[in-house]
Amino acid sequence: MTIIEDQQAKYLIKSLQHHPSPYLIFCKEGGVEWMNQSAQYVFDTSAIDDIGIAPIISHGTSKKIEAIGSSFQSDLELSLREIKFLLRSRVHEIPLDKEESFFLIEVLAQSEAALEALKNTISCLENDRIDMAYQKQYDLATGDLVSVETLLRLKDEKGDIIPNDKLIPLVEGESLFSLVVLASMQKLKEVFAFKKEKKLDFTVYLNVSAYTAMQENFCNIILDFVEENDLKSGDLGLEITETAELEDRARAAQYFEKLKSHGIPLALDDFGAGYSSLSYLRDLPITLVKLDKDFSKTVSELDTQELVKFVVSICKNMELDMLAEGIETIEQQETFLKLGCNKGQGYYHHRPQFLKEFKEEF
Repeated sequence: MTIIEDQQAKYLIKSLQHHPSPYLIFCKEGGVEWMNQSAQYVFDTSAIDDIGIAPIISHGTSKKIEAIGSSFQSDLELSLREIKFLLRSRVHEIPLDKEESFFLIEVLAQSEAALEALKNTISCLENDRIDMAYQKQYDLATGDLVSVETLLRLKDEKGDIIPNDKLIPLVEGESLFSLVVLASMQKLKEVFAFKKEKKLDFTVYLNVSAYTAMQENFCNIILDFVEENDLKSGDLGLEITETAELEDRARAAQYFEKLKSHGIPLALDDFGAGYSSLSYLRDLPITLVKLDKDFSKTVSELDTQELVKFVVSICKNMELDMLAEGIETIEQQETFLKLGCNKGQGYYHHRPQFLKEFKEEF
């Protein structure tokens, strides 16, 4: 008899079939045996053979499992067709007769929107709907191009761009997003080849979440990419986002120092907003501070100007570069220059472009 023929499993299947959260039944010997409609929707399959889960270690002894079973949270190693990633889950161990048990897996997500973002990310990865746009960053005093930020663009089935705020914040802290970053890096190969061909000298910054940057093999992946593409010091930089995920700053500092020592500058993105903190400047080997775009919106106000001058003073004393994001008018640019911030980006200077249009400007 298979697990799903057991009376308790039948009850679970009936009660969870239409539940909004994805659920799967995992047999210790036979793998995935069932998933509800929500799981089929998120993983875009009704075939259980499409999904593989690495062995789960029981957190209890089957002889002592109560009727409700034991529960624990775990990052399960999931294989979905051609991709593998860790899936945040709550695992319920359900007892059977004869001192046996099976696992009921609940996929954890903050909301229905987060599940939709998970589904869209999987679809983009599997169908190569990941692209990059490029936005130039300038010396505000001279107008010289100093660097370029790469901006992730994920597309839906129709080829339309999925708004980043509808997707990235919901999956950026997930293991799956690391695969998106790897796919993004493959897209960058063409821009570095173009730079080399035209003998252009500017840094290309790749956005990575703190979660991704802290993955055990991330440093080696970046350094291998630099070597494989014959990049020189300063060709590739990293913009670190979502710094709230930096729970172990000592380890983060060690990882980032290794990258910096290999000629990879590190920028702290969205400084002054959300979780960004002055202590990050002290604890991490940052080379560039990017002032959050909200400062540009109110830079004409005296209170904002005092804050900008404060950050300028800190950066000057710590020998850090500083860049203002979201500059949309000549007045904003002139104000930042007057306050001592000499680098910037925004629609006033340059709107993001896909690679074909970006290359045509050189």
